[in-house]
Amino acid sequence: MRRGRRAIVVVIVLFGAGCVGLAPEATPDATDASTTTAVSDPAGVEHVVRAGAVPDDIASVSITLQVVFVDRRDDVGPCWRETFSGPYKPTVTPIRPPSGDCHRSEPITLDPADIDGERSLGRVTAPGRFDGGHALLVTNVTATHANGTVVDGIRVDKRVSVVEGAPAGPYRVRLSVSSYRGSDRPYDYWVIGEREG
Repeated sequence: MRRGRRAIVVVIVLFGAGCVGLAPEATPDATDASTTTAVSDPAGVEHVVRAGAVPDDIASVSITLQVVFVDRRDDVGPCWRETFSGPYKPTVTPIRPPSGDCHRSEPITLDPADIDGERSLGRVTAPGRFDGGHALLVTNVTATHANGTVVDGIRVDKRVSVVEGAPAGPYRVRLSVSSYRGSDRPYDYWVIGEREG
């Protein structure tokens, strides 16, 4: 009789151990999952553009903008070194390569004459946090006179807005074109971008 009881006890213990071994692995706590998602949330920023003055002898101006995100604050300059595609580079001085990651948005092209009041560029995002900061840059400018000829001499103020740290936005900026003629100046016009407020 004792052997039978021992056999039953052994079977129950083994069966219980097998059930423990077959138990599914514990799933991560929902709190952990939300924390992970928060860390990987994409950085995003909105800029609202207002048009400034444009000289009467310029019929149209096409300004291309791009947002550059950085994950390290000291990389704002190095991350934008390859963004300008126009004939007038902002500097000939070599800039060191960035030490962290950079993300360049898709270019956005607009004509200030087409802006009635203000125009939002929409929310521009980067894959990941990129808490180091971001810059809104003018990457190219083309302009034409009223007779259809291309404006040759244009100086570009590339940095419209530079923000260190995570974006808070929306940021309001103004784009304008100013006459820049003079015997000592190689440019006839100056495209100026600046943040307001």
